[in-house]
Amino acid sequence: MDTNTVDLRSTLAAQPVNRTVNVSLPTQVYFDLDQFQKIQKELLGQLGCPACTSGFDIRYDFQRRFIVNANLAVQAIELPQEQPSP
Repeated sequence: MDTNTVDLRSTLAAQPVNRTVNVSLPTQVYFDLDQFQKIQKELLGQLGCPACTSGFDIRYDFQRRFIVNANLAVQAIELPQEQPSP
């Protein structure tokens, strides 16, 4: 191999991979262990392994939304909560 040639595989392997996953949850789900575990299982399955985090940095947060009116007043808005299916 020419000394000026770049090995693409080793170059890509050296690149940092962003493995951060941000998840916003309604507070009622966040504080309900059964619902939280159900969400976590679904999320992990979508990330590729329903039994582990597979090296992902999963960051859970509360759902939040703010509205700013024409007078620049900031108002917190509660997001609609979906009822879990039976």
